[in-house]
Formats: sequence, C-alpha cells, structure tokens
Amino acid sequence: MPPTSLANSHHGNPEFDKLEPRERLVWCARDLFQQKTFDGVNIREIMSAANVTQPTIYYYFQNKDGLFLTALLDVLQEIDESFNEALRQPDFTTQLRAITAAFCNPPPPNLPLLFHDLNQRVQINSRFANQGIAMNEARKAYLYVNQIWPRALENTLRLSRHRAEIQASNPVFIAHYLLTTLTTYSHSAFNQLTSSSPDQSLETLVEYLLASMRVNLTGHI
Repeated sequence: MPPTSLANSHHGNPEFDKLEPRERLVWCARDLFQQKTFDGVNIREIMSAANVTQPTIYYYFQNKDGLFLTALLDVLQEIDESFNEALRQPDFTTQLRAITAAFCNPPPPNLPLLFHDLNQRVQINSRFANQGIAMNEARKAYLYVNQIWPRALENTLRLSRHRAEIQASNPVFIAHYLLTTLTTYSHSAFNQLTSSSPDQSLETLVEYLLASMRVNLTGHI
C-alpha cells in the first residue's frame, strides 16, 4: 500500500512510479471515486492518473465496476487493519480513540459515498445481469459494516464492561451507534463545528461519543 501522502501526487512521484500497474490503478481509483463518485469518474481519467493504457485496466479488472469494487475493498481492508490494531489497546478509552482515528484521520475515507455508489451498482445488476456489481461480489464489502466491525466492537464493549471499565447496558446498540457515527462523521455537518486542528477535532469527537453513549468510565478521559 502506498503511503497516504501519495494520494494526490501521482505523476512524477518516484515512489508512486515504482508501484506495479495494478497498485497504481487501485490507488488512483480509490482517490478519484471518493472525490467524484462512480458516475463522475471515467476510465480515461483513472488511466491518466495511474499512467497506464486502457487494456491494462481491463486485463486486471475486466471493467470499471471491477475496479470500483477492488478499490472499495482496499479502503475497507486498510481500515480493518487499523481497527484490529485499535482493539488491541489496553483500555476502552484508548481503544475508542484509536478506532475513531481509523475512520477519521485525514484524509478520511468517504464510506458514505462509496457505499451509496455500491448500492446503486448492485441495484443496476439486479435489473441488468451484465451490468453493475452482483450481490455475491458486493457482499464482501457489506460484511465489514454489517458483521465484522459491529461484532468485534460488541465483544470489546462486553469485555470492557466485564473488566468494570465501562457501564454499557446495550453493547449491540452502542456498537452500531458508534460505527454509524464514525463512518459518517468526517463528511457531516457536525464536523464543521469542531476545531480546524485534526487532533483537537478527533478529541472532541471522542468526548462527544463517550457523553452521548452515557458510558461511565471508572477512570478519567
């Protein structure tokens, strides 16, 4: 995975140019799809950004839908790695800070837009079998937000409650509430009310989540 700093500096960047064509395509597609939507990006634009020829795209991904799904899964896998690392932190408050960072550190992943586009491509495929993205393929992306992350967070909340770090009567609801907030926060109106400093903005969000969940910590934030 290329460093985040390459996201908006493709051409002429020695590190980026050293990547294999497939990696360059995925990285550029990630960048462009999150900025412009699926319909707002054309193949030639991705081609130009990745400095590859059109046959290269179809060789690796068959079509634009295949590239989109690969780019989305790449974003989700990157979040998942940070998410799992966060769950290994020693206490609930530290875990929550690290989980928040996984979803909100700049440049924050635009999951609302990506999943909006995924839903549309799945709907198109349900009407036209040779277009869009089949549900059995899209399910790999939906698993992260519908099962993997909620269940992992539920288990963490239960364990923290067992260790008397928190008081949480409904871990299932809190887990879903947390993930809904985190996946939309960086692209919401609420974020505009916080400090322009990313660190302070992140801390403000953590404090907001702890307060709104009414989780009583035995220690101090």
